[in-house]
Amino acid sequence: MAAAPPVEEVDAFLRTCAASGDAAYGAAKAVLERLQAPATRADARRLLGAVRRRFAGGGPAAGHECFRTFHFRIHDVVLDPHLQGFQQRKKLTMMEIPSIFIPEDWSFTFYEGLNRHPDSIFRDKTVAELGCGNGWISIARAEKWCPSKVYGLDINPRAIKIAGINLYLNAFDDDGLPIYDSEGKTLLDRVEFYESDLLSYCRDNKIELDRIVGCIPQILNPNPEAMSKIVSENSSEEFLYSLSNYCALQGFVEDQFGLGLIARAVEEGISVIKPSGLMVFNMGGRPGQGVCERLFLRRGFRINKLWQTKIMQAADTDISALVEIEKNS
Repeated sequence: MAAAPPVEEVDAFLRTCAASGDAAYGAAKAVLERLQAPATRADARRLLGAVRRRFAGGGPAAGHECFRTFHFRIHDVVLDPHLQGFQQRKKLTMMEIPSIFIPEDWSFTFYEGLNRHPDSIFRDKTVAELGCGNGWISIARAEKWCPSKVYGLDINPRAIKIAGINLYLNAFDDDGLPIYDSEGKTLLDRVEFYESDLLSYCRDNKIELDRIVGCIPQILNPNPEAMSKIVSENSSEEFLYSLSNYCALQGFVEDQFGLGLIARAVEEGISVIKPSGLMVFNMGGRPGQGVCERLFLRRGFRINKLWQTKIMQAADTDISALVEIEKNS
């Protein structure tokens, strides 16, 4: 077993994070740089393992309290308990920070829908996930289905950095040793994360996709001026978090139903998806089923509604615009 990092190193990391959310992000980004360098990768991964164990021990770092104390947390995201695979991994270890959408009912519904596809849909395929957030679904999909490549894309630059950390958290164990799948590959071979406005990264790099999946906002921001700000990693935590909940007008007829961002994603997808490709979107039903279906039908797609369920609306999202749409549709 490899030597654990000194207690002083863990304490110093947590002290830095406790200063502010920006300081915590800066400390996390510095760890990511160490993870990306082969010479320092194992030590950096062991540091994260020691931090995770510190959190598991209770005290001020436990549970949601750690957000107020250290402006981040590392915890386990429990996957389908019946998940089958070479590793049969039932959970992922994930870092979260306040400026990124935290996995909740909406994203778990999306993950459950993806799980209703047969394994062959994603195996050995090139996949892009729009709005990947902290990367947990991209990582879980790579773990379960062994795709050729998963590109996790998000407009939030902080989300991409944290997704990168989460990739290393799950590609290596707490001793800094790589975890191999049945094909002798690690998650680093299968998953990449990039800052991207929808599919711009794939379009700019001429990447052809077999599958495009997405769980992206379909609520217009109640403060339209906020969406005109330039997105950068130095933007406020509140603004970056809002990118997970709200979208701006996109110039499509579907804007009137809150579906403009999805409409743009579909149109961009047409330029990069292979003729036999599939798109899978998680969509709220308030605009009405007919409206949601026309978005795809008018662009030449055949629709397969995989499943539907009812979940509570997230408390941090102003849905007054959607309520008006529901009344008028």
